[in-house]
Amino acid sequence: MSLDHSAFIDALAADLATISAIAGGDLARTVPSCPEWDLARLISHLGRVHRMALAVVPTGAMTPAPGSSLEAPPADHDDLRAYYQTSADALVAELRAKSPDAPAWTFLPGPDTVAFWSRRMAHEHSIHRWDAEGAIGGASPIAPELAVDGIDEYFLMGNRHLAKRPDFTLGGTVHLHCTDIEGEWMLDITGGIVRVTKEHGKGAAAIRGTASDLVLGLWGRIPLTDADRFAHFGDPAPIAALASLGGT
Repeated sequence: MSLDHSAFIDALAADLATISAIAGGDLARTVPSCPEWDLARLISHLGRVHRMALAVVPTGAMTPAPGSSLEAPPADHDDLRAYYQTSADALVAELRAKSPDAPAWTFLPGPDTVAFWSRRMAHEHSIHRWDAEGAIGGASPIAPELAVDGIDEYFLMGNRHLAKRPDFTLGGTVHLHCTDIEGEWMLDITGGIVRVTKEHGKGAAAIRGTASDLVLGLWGRIPLTDADRFAHFGDPAPIAALASLGGT
């Protein structure tokens, strides 16, 4: 199943609401999956991300807004909640008002259109919703259809992640295979360059798991080496190398 602009916005809106409800509580709680963050830092981050998108989506700007021009998150927790909620509501409204083909600056190769932002924001918030839920107890999985697309999107962003690691190499191909929805990838990273194809194949190593666990693992939220969550086959070295990339 391929998600469209509207479906990405629906997923985003649901996760924004969940994060908003959690933000109504104690913002000093530590976020276990981002141990240097508390909930205040997490929603500050998201409020800044919203403003980055809102600087280009409504106007169709083809250059990014300078970071210094974006409203900074306030220190007071009540003001911070309002800072987040205002931009969350505006982001959903602006995305719904725009055609996916409308122009807007993006930060990856490909069409500079609003479709990038509905997809990117849906995935950004699916990961951070999981983070936020983890701060107050158990986190629920990402829906399989969204998670499998999130794996595709993670690999689109891969070369950006590795821009400062030009010598990074997996040391062998890794086959990723979803166990709960159709989704398979053959992955190689050599010299900091990501090469991936969507296919069944035999790599030096393989990782099998749910789509949610795989995308969370790629983003460094759970260890890709966790034998309780994933089935592993072949050479463990490329799996350990992939796990070492972590996420943000």
